[in-house]
Amino acid sequence: MAVKADKAATLLKNGGDKLKAGSAKLYALAKDPEVQAKAAKLLQEGKRMYRAATTPEAKQAYRQAAEFINKSRKK
Repeated sequence: MAVKADKAATLLKNGGDKLKAGSAKLYALAKDPEVQAKAAKLLQEGKRMYRAATTPEAKQAYRQAAEFINKSRKK
């Protein structure tokens, strides 16, 4: 039984060390100005796409396409 407890403790310690190393890498990556610029650019692009998809014209086009698809399926 003691051997299993030692193995479990070792696994927990190794897992904690791996978690610390991974979080340090992630933190360093998040602090990188180039990555921050890419994330900001993607955010702005996503906002533009959302605004374009939620315009009344886009909603009307979606309704027309859905109506056409439904009519095509019925035939």
